Amino acid sequence: MREGENGGSPAPDYILVALDASSHSTAALVAAAELAAVLHLELRGIYVEDVNLLHLCGMPFGLEIGLFTASPRRLEQARMERDFRVQATRLRKSMADIAGQRRLSWSFQVVRGGVTQELLSAGSTAQMISLGRVGTTPGKRTGSTAQAVARNTRRPVILQAAQQPLGEPFTVVYLGDAPSVHALQLANQLTRPRSTPLQVWTLAELRPQLTEALTTLGEQFPAVVVQHYPTAAALAAALAQTRSGSVLLPVAAADWLDAMSVTVIVVP
Repeated sequence: MREGENGGSPAPDYILVALDASSHSTAALVAAAELAAVLHLELRGIYVEDVNLLHLCGMPFGLEIGLFTASPRRLEQARMERDFRVQATRLRKSMADIAGQRRLSWSFQVVRGGVTQELLSAGSTAQMISLGRVGTTPGKRTGSTAQAVARNTRRPVILQAAQQPLGEPFTVVYLGDAPSVHALQLANQLTRPRSTPLQVWTLAELRPQLTEALTTLGEQFPAVVVQHYPTAAALAAALAQTRSGSVLLPVAAADWLDAMSVTVIVVP
């Protein structure tokens, strides 16, 4: 089941943003809107009515805890359907407001299905995907949906935290592979309008490959500040200590996500 609304002329390139009721989702929408403005892309929002929640309705163990009463109550499909509609209306308005402030072409759709599968499908032709990164598992900074989308798409994925806006300084993690080069190229797009230095963190042994990659890209960067680390563990530890800016991370290093608190763009 699909429902859409268009706030402008459609564009061939777009950023997809996954929307839900969380503050992290709102932050992901703001980040996506800012990038869409910088990169001249359409903004497309998607709200997934989780079919797995509907499957719980009517089952004896299908319970929810009231927000104000803290009392358990049985999941009912009619109530859940109503909650879906109310939430979609709120998200559509929020998207209209944020896109309108930046004069962006935008669209919004509601789909029903598995959350991860629907996001991967809708984002398969996007330039980028943006979603909140918070997880519900204790000790996890990145939710299972965010992890699954980041690892299984061929598009850059912004994992946005509510407390850490997408912004400077931009730090690229360079591991000598193709995704690392793609991260450098994307970082150039993000830093060029601002004429700000780009930080590149890499391993000491990859110094020749990085030099070659930067030479191949030519004079695209206003300035590059390179930091070399002796081991992958040392590099991961430095990322874990980062408290500001945004990190462009090649997908091969996705295992480091839970140790990082800043906004991360995972690049395939």
